[in-house]
Amino acid sequence: MSLTTPNPPATPPPAAPAGPQGGGASSPDGPTRTVKVMAILIAVLSGTLGALLAFVLTRHLGATGLVAAGSAGVTFLGVAGTVKYIEEKLNLL
Repeated sequence: MSLTTPNPPATPPPAAPAGPQGGGASSPDGPTRTVKVMAILIAVLSGTLGALLAFVLTRHLGATGLVAAGSAGVTFLGVAGTVKYIEEKLNLL
């Protein structure tokens, strides 16, 4: 009496090795939508933090409210633009 089955079940082919999970940067199609949204949110939050710091610093140094608001606005644009540029160079956008 044989202990082997006449038709053994077929084994599935081996899975392809997983690539590095570097935030979607290694994908041939580019980053996913989720990665793009998070990258934009990081740029906006960085700009907001820079604007808040600029506003507080200029008010502390004795600037008027209008000057402080203008400084905060320019700082927001500069910081958010710089972070967005860096994210584009890192292939996150």
